[in-house]
Amino acid sequence: MIEQISFIKKQKFNIIFAILKIYLSFLVVNTHCFVPSINKYKNLFILSLLNNNLPVPIFYIMSFYFCFNLFKNRNIVKIKQRFERLLIPYFLWPIIIWTLNYIVSLLLKLDLINSFNDLFAQILMGHCFMTVLWFQHDLIFCSIFLFIIELVFFNYTENILINLEFLAYYFQYSNFNFELFSKCNFDKKYTYGRILEIIPYCITGYILASSTLINFFKLNKAKSINLIIIILILFKKFDLFIDVNGFYYQGLKLYILSSVIFIFFSLIPSNIIKNEFIISIIKICSNHASGIYYIHIPIMKYLENYISLIKNKSLLGSIIVYIICFCICFLGKIKFGNTKLRHLFI
Repeated sequence: MIEQISFIKKQKFNIIFAILKIYLSFLVVNTHCFVPSINKYKNLFILSLLNNNLPVPIFYIMSFYFCFNLFKNRNIVKIKQRFERLLIPYFLWPIIIWTLNYIVSLLLKLDLINSFNDLFAQILMGHCFMTVLWFQHDLIFCSIFLFIIELVFFNYTENILINLEFLAYYFQYSNFNFELFSKCNFDKKYTYGRILEIIPYCITGYILASSTLINFFKLNKAKSINLIIIILILFKKFDLFIDVNGFYYQGLKLYILSSVIFIFFSLIPSNIIKNEFIISIIKICSNHASGIYYIHIPIMKYLENYISLIKNKSLLGSIIVYIICFCICFLGKIKFGNTKLRHLFI
């Protein structure tokens, strides 16, 4: 899911966001590989802390929070690298998986063959036989969109983005967005229909990076943490917002929760872990979160006919899929680490 988010700000590795990235990537894999997912284990805090549609909004907030300096400073070299990280997996993984599906289907007698039309639809919409790449499609779109706004309206970017955020929620709560895309086919609905739902998360990450809000929360850390805890309890116990139709990432409730959780993790000191070995392990694991996201569904489909834990959508099966995907990405990074193909695995 998930582009390679740089956790280096002012040349410092933020281990807290790296841990969050690992945890969120596992929750995404868990959502697809573990049924009934969190509901059955609602008393396990580690799984119930975030429901299964919160990781994606938080990833978007993180992504644009850490790319703010690139766009604001118009660092063309770094911007080019960002789009390479986004575009290479988006175009190459469908071709690789399309080919593998054909080979695996012939060798193992599985029904995984996709047509050329499927491949074209996948690349065009990011949502066909590799459904998770809708995230990458919309991330690319929003990156281009925000960069153009920054380029054209340099001195007014933040004001324009805030107004666009309000406009996005107007389209959601007026049902305009839902009515526009609800009658589209499955692939179009869950790629194009989600753009107006995820734009507010992208803008929020960008605004948080451009403003002094995070510093304000850090200066008032105790009060901020208490407020965050109160908000999370209220959201857990009460329905504070009216429901709105959408495509899974709509509404103010999800927006506030994801923003609050991101701010909470930003308040944790980044030097809380000092052991260099542990830090290096966390770095390695967090570096492969995106690669794991790209391939976890194909790997699950390949293995579910041979491993009952995966076929039965168990928690242990989900962990097995995550570990196997990590090993593939780790080895892929070693093999292609000096080439641009490394972006397939990081």
